[in-house]
Amino acid sequence: SMQTLVLGRELKEDLALLRRLEPSALSHLVDMAVMQLREGVGGKKATIEAAESMGVEADDLASTQEAVIQLLLETARLQLSEQDARQTLEELELGEEAIERLLRACGEQAAHTRAAVRNIAPSLPSFKGLDWRLDVQVGSRCLRGETQAVMMLDIRTEQRGMQDSVLCQAEIADVEAMRLEVKAALQELSGNHARKIERILR
Repeated sequence: SMQTLVLGRELKEDLALLRRLEPSALSHLVDMAVMQLREGVGGKKATIEAAESMGVEADDLASTQEAVIQLLLETARLQLSEQDARQTLEELELGEEAIERLLRACGEQAAHTRAAVRNIAPSLPSFKGLDWRLDVQVGSRCLRGETQAVMMLDIRTEQRGMQDSVLCQAEIADVEAMRLEVKAALQELSGNHARKIERILR
């Protein structure tokens, strides 16, 4: 069955700038979007310089670049065929040259995403579970109210169908530091870059 990508009103408005760009400027904008998506490079200075060369406002260019990134991510996530992607792009009423440039970028991004997944997946074990035990060291010090508590952690993983586990010992302070680091990592999911990547992984 045919996959479809529904473009929201705001996204269409941001992509409307593409109709005003010369083919070379449009191609440069798409290149900028791809570079930012894959390598995180870019910045305000580069956007201002590009906007000046294209004769458009820097804020408008930045919004259009973000919209192109979203378009690339969504077509990759939905695994749209070239025909389905073309049907979506035709809603923007762009010229044929612009549509062809965007289609090429969409196809390249989809291939890049698949290759990245293939390269990463075999090299890293998958987290499968965690068992823990709290050990309290007892001895003569307990009579003076002094105890020493440690956590025993059994981390289970799987790689290429083979299961493994790592048993380690950690002080309570180390486990608390680990908890804070995981919490900070989870908070990064609310960032703009994480949301872009998340659209592929849904």
